[in-house]
Amino acid sequence: MNALERILAAVAPQRALSRAQARARLRMLEANAAGYDAAGRGRRNTWSRGSDASQNAENRGALALLRARSRDLVRNNPYAASAINARVSYTVGDGIVPTAYHPTSARKQKLANQLMREWSQSTDCDVEGLSNLAAMESLAFRAISEAGEALFVRQITRAKRGKIPLKIRLLEGDYIDHTKDRAGDGGLEWIQGVAIDPVTFQRRQYWLLDAHPGDGKARTGKPVSADGIAHGFDILRPGQVRGIPAGVAAMTRMRNLDDFNDARLETQKIAALLGVIARSDKGDNVLPEKLEPGMLAVLSSGGDEDIETITPPSVSGQHEFVIEQAQLIAKAYGITYEALVGDLAKVNFTSGKMGRTDMMLNIRAWRKHIMVNRMLAPVAQWFLQAAELAGHDLAGTEFMWVAPRLEMVDAERETKPIITQVRSGLGSLSTHMRTIGYDDPEAELIRASEDFALLDKLGLRLDCDPRYTSNSGQAQPDNPINPSSEERTDDD
Repeated sequence: MNALERILAAVAPQRALSRAQARARLRMLEANAAGYDAAGRGRRNTWSRGSDASQNAENRGALALLRARSRDLVRNNPYAASAINARVSYTVGDGIVPTAYHPTSARKQKLANQLMREWSQSTDCDVEGLSNLAAMESLAFRAISEAGEALFVRQITRAKRGKIPLKIRLLEGDYIDHTKDRAGDGGLEWIQGVAIDPVTFQRRQYWLLDAHPGDGKARTGKPVSADGIAHGFDILRPGQVRGIPAGVAAMTRMRNLDDFNDARLETQKIAALLGVIARSDKGDNVLPEKLEPGMLAVLSSGGDEDIETITPPSVSGQHEFVIEQAQLIAKAYGITYEALVGDLAKVNFTSGKMGRTDMMLNIRAWRKHIMVNRMLAPVAQWFLQAAELAGHDLAGTEFMWVAPRLEMVDAERETKPIITQVRSGLGSLSTHMRTIGYDDPEAELIRASEDFALLDKLGLRLDCDPRYTSNSGQAQPDNPINPSSEERTDDD
């Protein structure tokens, strides 16, 4: 409804209903003449609903309920719990690791890596003092998958000279007051707790509550500058302001499938029963309250003794149905069926690789667009600003974020394509090392150089030394490559 109709609904609901019914009839007449079957509303088209509202309008009435139902599923439904675990494990794993880069200054790059390592790998980065940055990343993406959103909030603190005076507070999306939803407040448009500049369309403020709304406490809120907030969520439509949980398309299906599995389990329990009922004049005539395996019930019959066995029902033909439903649930969450239920009975290396490749396209998109661009890139900027406050000169330094190592199923078969690409010039060695989880390729290569130097010092030539033995096991010319004496110039 538009503004006039909302006012009319408040003072004259009957007239507002008549206007809405009239508009619905007009739309039906227009749709019946549509050139697309899916846009029609005729006798054969059973579409009960459909909306062209914006994503923000859809979220306005549904976000809180979707969030609550998604959490309930994760707590009580094994499909939802497994799907969330798979998304977090593949996307974040043991952490998306920051590594510094400076185009001219090796000193600044080394210092930035040292400071970031000390800060991010300790619990000093967490306001609560419980988690390091990797653990906070994992918890943040879990909240994004389960409830649609997560927030990193910057807090500048007092610290000793040289220490980074920065801490991160991780909040669920519930802390954003979605009732703050009006236009024209201080020249900003508030959309579900987020203030948007109507001219530049940039986020300016977030209205954050001082307590979780689910705690049952009296709560107040205040605006917080968007510069100090990293808001992570999956953008599904242009202009979307708030996020929604993953897997919403399969929520009803998961609940119904779980109920079906419960009923199936009870049926299996009944099918496992075998009991005997004996009817006799000497019976105690005590009817048991429930069936049990091996039960022998003696009942009065008023005649000659009679024995009757209980025949359990047979159970079959349901496994294929459950597999099909689980596959649809996995698709709704963007993961594979195997990752959802752990069923590898019909998977070989090729089919498993193809299925995982399809899922990894989603994983890389979530990692880059949600975690790195929206959550970790702001953290890197906050870190550099805090380092400057602590007296460190890291000007010109940037941070790259290295994905967690992906475990190989068959190291020999999966390593050969990487070697071929490096030898063919399709990417540098350090680039491919980062793709498989090495956050500091330079340090790894330095360690390799030190190992080679030690082998030479001890006079050892091993098959693993490529300077002397080729990949096919043939001896190389006795001319090991000497490391270059050229070093990167330092502007300091």
